[in-house]
Amino acid sequence: MKIVHIVTGLGDGGAEHTLFKICKYDIKNKHIVISFKKYGKYFSLLNKLGIEVYCLNANFFSIHKFFFLIKLLQSLKPDIVQTWLVHADFIGSIAARLAGIKKILWNVRYSNIEIDKSKLTTILIIKILAKLSYILPEKIIIVSKKAKKIYESKGYDKKKFKFIPNGYDLSTLKVSKSRKIYFQKRIKIKKRTPIIGYVARYDPIKDHLSLLNALSLIRLKDKDFFCILVGSNINKNKILINEIKKLKLENYISLLGPVNNVSNIMNLLDIHVQSSTSEGFPNVVAEAMAHKTPCVVTNVGDSSYIVGQTGWVVPANNSAKLAKVIEIAFNEVGTKNWNKKCNSARIRIKQNFSLSKMIKSYNKVWINVYKKK
Repeated sequence: MKIVHIVTGLGDGGAEHTLFKICKYDIKNKHIVISFKKYGKYFSLLNKLGIEVYCLNANFFSIHKFFFLIKLLQSLKPDIVQTWLVHADFIGSIAARLAGIKKILWNVRYSNIEIDKSKLTTILIIKILAKLSYILPEKIIIVSKKAKKIYESKGYDKKKFKFIPNGYDLSTLKVSKSRKIYFQKRIKIKKRTPIIGYVARYDPIKDHLSLLNALSLIRLKDKDFFCILVGSNINKNKILINEIKKLKLENYISLLGPVNNVSNIMNLLDIHVQSSTSEGFPNVVAEAMAHKTPCVVTNVGDSSYIVGQTGWVVPANNSAKLAKVIEIAFNEVGTKNWNKKCNSARIRIKQNFSLSKMIKSYNKVWINVYKKK
């Protein structure tokens, strides 16, 4: 089959990463990508794979680009059009229908709180899409179980939802003890000092400040640890630097920018902490677990579903409870029970969230839609 993916952009995001993995690892079908925005991280990566990529360099009001999209779809003649994210679901599926294409799939990635904090135009589009969900798409692929309930409450057609969680290639997410030993020597910390980390861009919904407050509470008990914060707008972030100084945590925290290889970070950590107030299906939690790194997560999105019994779940925006659970985790590091947790974390990802399982699920949906009269 020829499948055309329409996405809002190809920047560094979870949806874009999943789209890239589908194009890379699905060898049964021909994939073509159309992006509303110009270039981005995954533009060059898709090009290296030999995937056709068209960048429209359009905004919401580019009417002439909309008609160009219709003509482009007519010339490509896809068997299926799959749209990614709200604006692409709206504009892309209407363009596809006007191009005479009926085999249309939506791919929903938003979570609830993100909707509430979104722009007025996005909220309006979601309300329109709820009505159009009964007419335009054959199926609506959704990445989060929690989001499924939310979108059903928004009025989306319940019968069309298909839950497909993100999948991970464990052959590329390799466990390496030597990385941690090297890091400990480099920053001169004791072997028994727990190393924790949080991989996330700086954004209010990621709630780094709650984590910092939790760590300050742990320090009041004279507990040793070292924390690494990694992501876009983290390094040299004045808000974080000032808060770290205020809480007297300068010797216990390192601020890093984004990294190309997440394995290099996950292999350093004993514990990965996610303190966010909103998530859909957080890739970073699954990636940490794939590296045998147990996780402490807030009860948002599908975080608790991913972790299962292999880690800890706490309420969002609650530094006191977060501190208590992190301390419990610290006390387990290095024990027999800890080793079991580490192993069970990777096994859970392998059994429930493998890349092959995700690709098979997408193929099953595509085949069913393609064969449907």
